Amino acid sequence: MKRSGCAAFGCAGGLVVVLALVTGVATHLDLPHPVPDSDPDAYRQVGALNQFRRDDEGERLRLTYGFIDYSGRARHVSCEIDKRIYDRDVTSFGYSEDELNETVGEGLRELFEREAERREVRPYVHFEIHDGTGYRWRWRVPGGLESATEERLVARLRSLDEWMEQDFPRKKEELVGRYLQERGLRLKGETIEIDYQQAVERDTGPLQDCFQALRQAGEGTSDRRLLGTFLSFFQELRYELPPPVERGRHILGFRPPSAVLARGAGDCDSKSAAFCALWRHRPERAILILVPGHALVGVEGKPRAGEAYVRLGNRYFVLCEVAGPGKIPPGGSSISGSFEYVTIEPAEG
Repeated sequence: MKRSGCAAFGCAGGLVVVLALVTGVATHLDLPHPVPDSDPDAYRQVGALNQFRRDDEGERLRLTYGFIDYSGRARHVSCEIDKRIYDRDVTSFGYSEDELNETVGEGLRELFEREAERREVRPYVHFEIHDGTGYRWRWRVPGGLESATEERLVARLRSLDEWMEQDFPRKKEELVGRYLQERGLRLKGETIEIDYQQAVERDTGPLQDCFQALRQAGEGTSDRRLLGTFLSFFQELRYELPPPVERGRHILGFRPPSAVLARGAGDCDSKSAAFCALWRHRPERAILILVPGHALVGVEGKPRAGEAYVRLGNRYFVLCEVAGPGKIPPGGSSISGSFEYVTIEPAEG
């Protein structure tokens, strides 16, 4: 799992896009003990089908999957997603260094010129961009001015200097942050990171049909068995490590949820975000957990004896290893030490 891509080239420091990303401490428990076959909610050791097919049906993509859930039943589900949503996510996610430099550079120039006009010093100043989003400015007082006029002009120019030194770096951070936010990313310090919460929330609605298909596959079962159905589905999607750069855009090794479903593949954080996008239609909260080099999911609920979980306040989250290809049931893998997490609230309605 690749959480960060690169230092922002020439970007000013500071957190621009605020995400519900905090640090907590995991509770480590042993792996689950075997349970009797008579338990209808037991998670069992199961195999896999690993079936996936995608059919282009005009404006829709028809997706068909085959997998084995944790009751040992073979499941076959189909759902549709809007092809335009998939294309939007694939083409808009990630940043281009040249595009970022051009967009931010133009914004900085406009800000400078507007402020210079407001202070009535525009004819006396010069602004230029260099080294990506770096900048410099200078001013010159013409000769032949009366002493009082020159003093007033110099005072305004020095006031502009103060604004440039104190306020302009923050304006630059805002421009960089806005550019990244529109492309599914965020700026943390001087590092560009994936905005997982935005990715999850953006694709919750477009993937509703896939949620309904999985919910219906587990219809009539308990909430616990339904969680096993969802988890086994994602674990059987092909494990595929996205590249750091694709189509000339830095995607930081991440695919948005719609792309995971449409390709039938993803890596740990891509699959975890896709799981959360579907699970948001449920009333239980989820957390996307980030540990060094890996990502997994915690689903709100009461853990059974032997199931691994994390506790945040008075809430328990059963740990779910989404990445696959191994079939590890809910609560079957544990973490320890500190971690970061993103809280995923249920979708409204």
